[in-house]
Amino acid sequence: MSGAGKAKIHPNKEAFIEGVDHILAKWTALSLAVANSWGGPDSEEKRDNMVDEIVEYFDNVVLKKQTPEPTDLEEILLDIMDEDFSIVLEDGSEKEVSKTLVAVYNECRAGDFTTVDKLADERDAREARGDVSNAVQMSRADGNAGVSGSGDEFSGSEEDEDEDEDGADEDSDVEMN
Repeated sequence: MSGAGKAKIHPNKEAFIEGVDHILAKWTALSLAVANSWGGPDSEEKRDNMVDEIVEYFDNVVLKKQTPEPTDLEEILLDIMDEDFSIVLEDGSEKEVSKTLVAVYNECRAGDFTTVDKLADERDAREARGDVSNAVQMSRADGNAGVSGSGDEFSGSEEDEDEDEDGADEDSDVEMN
């Protein structure tokens, strides 16, 4: 079977898509929603569609030659969680997820995959330990029908990089569309 008809994705964009997937897998609220099927029997598919919607947001930002804004992403995340999983987040975790998404986008655009690689390693370690299923089991044992947590799953994983907008050499930036 050949790859005919399938467009080749730039390595920077491929890394970004992987990064988005890892970031969402690390988000406790979404992990619990998927594991508990709060979005119905197609919860995993809805999670995968969420990755696509986020990547599409960044594609549109590139096409319009704009800068990605964490506040725009926060709204997208809140809307998806509400519409697809019937969850109203009150822990503010969407803010940290949004900042992390923008930071990873900026890194990948500049050809730096360090954070994506780190997130992949962390995810592999979590899955090897079974951390996601443990969180779900604890949620069920507590009889918790809502989402708890503070979003601390992102603490320490990212430096505050949102202020480094001009740090990358423009010649090394690659549009990821």
